[in-house]
Formats: sequence, C-alpha cells, structure tokens
Amino acid sequence: MNLTDIFIFIVKFIPFWAVPMILISIHFAYLYWLKDFREMTYVWGAITLFCLTSIVIYFLLGGPDEIVVTLLRVIH
Repeated sequence: MNLTDIFIFIVKFIPFWAVPMILISIHFAYLYWLKDFREMTYVWGAITLFCLTSIVIYFLLGGPDEIVVTLLRVIH
C-alpha cells in the first residue's frame, strides 16, 4: 500500500471522517469561546471550515467515485 492508495481512501470516504470532526470541532470551539480562549476557538473553527469545504467539494465533484477519478487526473 503506497501513499496514493492511502490518499484515495481518505478522499473517497470524506463524509465518514469529516462529519464527526465537524461535530467535535464545533463543540470544542464553543467550549473555548465560553472560556474566552479565542486562539483555540479560531483553530477549531478553521478545522470546521476545512471539513465543511471538503464535504461541499466532495458532493460537487460527484461523490466517492467521481472525486477519485478527478483527483487521479489531477495527480497524473
């Protein structure tokens, strides 16, 4: 198993890791916001935005099969 296979696996299953990460990062961002620790709030907010962007791109490119084909074209 090489690095390309791992990358394809991660990209193909974006909703399975991005949705739980969104829920976790929103929770931590809110907790740090309440504790008035703004730097960590922004870090968790950035993680949330990255996951949301990943999901939007995933669905815009056509789901698990089309995103892999598109990314393989970009890589090669």
